[in-house]
Amino acid sequence: MEVAEVRSKIDEYSSFISSTLRPQLEVAVTAREEVEREIKEYEALQAKLANMTSTTKSTRGKIPDNDSCDDNDGDEEKKEQSETVVDLGNEVIYCKAVIDDPSKIYVHTGMGFHVEMKIDEATTFVGKRIKLLRQSLELKTHKATTIAVHIEETILVLQQLGKELSLSRE
Repeated sequence: MEVAEVRSKIDEYSSFISSTLRPQLEVAVTAREEVEREIKEYEALQAKLANMTSTTKSTRGKIPDNDSCDDNDGDEEKKEQSETVVDLGNEVIYCKAVIDDPSKIYVHTGMGFHVEMKIDEATTFVGKRIKLLRQSLELKTHKATTIAVHIEETILVLQQLGKELSLSRE
C-alpha cells in the first residue's frame, strides 16, 4: 500500500470512530442507564408494596370492605389513612403525603399512563414489569458491548495501519 492510501484509510477509520461508533455507543449507554434507573424505581415500588401489604394484613380488621353494606343511619366508616413520604423530583425534594385509601394506588404503566390498581394487582404488575425491563436491559447491554468491541477492533486496525505507515517511511 502506498503512503497516501494508508493515510487515507487512517483518516477514514478515525472519522468512522468519531462520527459513527462513539455517538452510537453514547446512545446505547444512555438507553441502558435509563432502563437501569427504571428498574431501580420499580424495585423501590415493589419494596413499598411489600411493606404496604404487610401493614394492610396486620390492620385488615380496621379497614372496612367497599362491598359491605351497613345500615348505620347513613354514617359511613372512614378507611384508615396512611402517611408516606413522596419524592417530588430527582430524589432531592420530599414531602409528606396522606393516602386516603391505601388499598389502591396509581402505577405508571409506561408511555405516560398511570393506572389505578389494588395492592395485589400492582405487586403482580410490578414483578412482571421488572422482569420485562431486565430482559430489555440485557439487550441494551449486549448492544453497547457490541459497539464497544467494534470501536476496539477499529482502533486495532488503526494501530496496524500506523505500523504499516511507519514501515513504509523507512
